[in-house]
Amino acid sequence: MLNLVRKVKESVKKVLSNTRGNEIVAIALILLFIILAAAPYIRNLGQTTSTGISNLNTQMEQVLNGQ
Repeated sequence: MLNLVRKVKESVKKVLSNTRGNEIVAIALILLFIILAAAPYIRNLGQTTSTGISNLNTQMEQVLNGQ
């Protein structure tokens, strides 16, 4: 029983001392939050760009067709 408690204690120490793994998880969570927070703005930017390109295309067709 005492041996099992020692093994569990050592395992917990290893997990807690693994700061590299914790840093990776923290960075992944921060990136996920940024992506989720910025998603609506990125979608709006894409829609605005698409609209601008469509308008430019229409104007170029009019100019090239002599209208």
